[in-house]
Amino acid sequence: MKLLKKSALVLSISLLMPFGVQAESWSCRLDNDVREVHVERPTETPAPCNVVYKKLTEGVEDQVLWNAQHDGAYCEFKAAEFITKLESWGWTCVETIRDDAVAQ
Repeated sequence: MKLLKKSALVLSISLLMPFGVQAESWSCRLDNDVREVHVERPTETPAPCNVVYKKLTEGVEDQVLWNAQHDGAYCEFKAAEFITKLESWGWTCVETIRDDAVAQ
């Protein structure tokens, strides 16, 4: 049953996104605290990838929560699952757009 719910979550996220665009970055707020979750890829391929958790207002070092060497969808799935968990704890999360091409 849990696998079915997780699959439905990933499917619903992918259906809500414009074609070719995937959620890879979120900003979450609870009171005065801000946290971010990012799927980071060192290359232009889907894998390898890392799910990075940043506690911006708490002075804590960034954490790599999950990584994958061969399956980039794993990082997207774990990040989306973690966002759902943060929201269940009272955090308000919004997708942010990260366009690394613009930053270069």
